[in-house]
Amino acid sequence: MTPVLGRRAALGVLALAAPAALAACGAPSASALRPVSAGVRLATDWARRPDGTGAVTGDEGAPFRVVSHDAPPPVVRNGGLEAGLPDAHAATYVLADAGADVVRIGATFAVGPGSEAGSLCLATFTGIPLEGPAPRTRCHFVITPERWIYGLIEDPTRLTVLARGVHASPLHPDGTSYAAEVVVTGSTASLSLPDGTTTAVSDPRIATLGGRFACWEFYKDAAGAADVRLVRSWAG
Repeated sequence: MTPVLGRRAALGVLALAAPAALAACGAPSASALRPVSAGVRLATDWARRPDGTGAVTGDEGAPFRVVSHDAPPPVVRNGGLEAGLPDAHAATYVLADAGADVVRIGATFAVGPGSEAGSLCLATFTGIPLEGPAPRTRCHFVITPERWIYGLIEDPTRLTVLARGVHASPLHPDGTSYAAEVVVTGSTASLSLPDGTTTAVSDPRIATLGGRFACWEFYKDAAGAADVRLVRSWAG
C-alpha cells in the first residue's frame, strides 16, 4: 500500500528508510544529469549573482514568486541563494511560472552543518503554496543531508509517498555542491540523486497531476536543522 501521510509528517518516515530501498537505483554516474540547456525554460545561476541580491527574476527574465512561512526573504550569500530560515520550524518557497506543465526540475545545491530536519524540495505545483486553495503536485522530491523521498499531492491535505531511500553516503556539510533532478515522462518520474545514482518512480497519477509552477523549497522542521544553499536552479 502506498503510504499516505500529512505533507510534512512524511519527513519523519525518512528515518525508517533502509539502505535496501536504493536497490532500484542505477550505478553512480558522473553524467547523471543531462545538460541544463536541454529542454529548459527557466534557469538561474545564483553563483554569478552578487551578495545581497534577492530572488526577483531568473536569468531568462521570468519573475520569481517568493512565499515564506516564518522566514525572511531569501538573498544571495557566499555563491548561492540562502533562505536564512530561523533555527525552528520554517519554510521558504521560491516559485516561477513556466507557462506550461513542468516536466523537468533540478538544482545544484550545498548543505551546511546540522540535522536532516533541514531539506531542499523540488516540486511542480498547480498553484502557489500558502496562498489560495492548497496546490497539488505530481513531483514532491525532498532531499535531506542523508535521505530522499519522492511523493505526490493529490488530496491537498496529504502527501502520498511513492519512493524513498538513503544516499550512498551523507552529503558533506562543507559547501560541496551536489546536483539533483526530476524528469517526468508520462507516468514515470526519473530521478537523478545527489549521490550520483539514478532511479525511476512510476504511478498513473504522475501523468495526470500537472503543474506549471516550478518550486525550489527551503525547509526546516526543527531547531538544529541543516541550512541549504541553492547554487543553480532550472526547470522546463
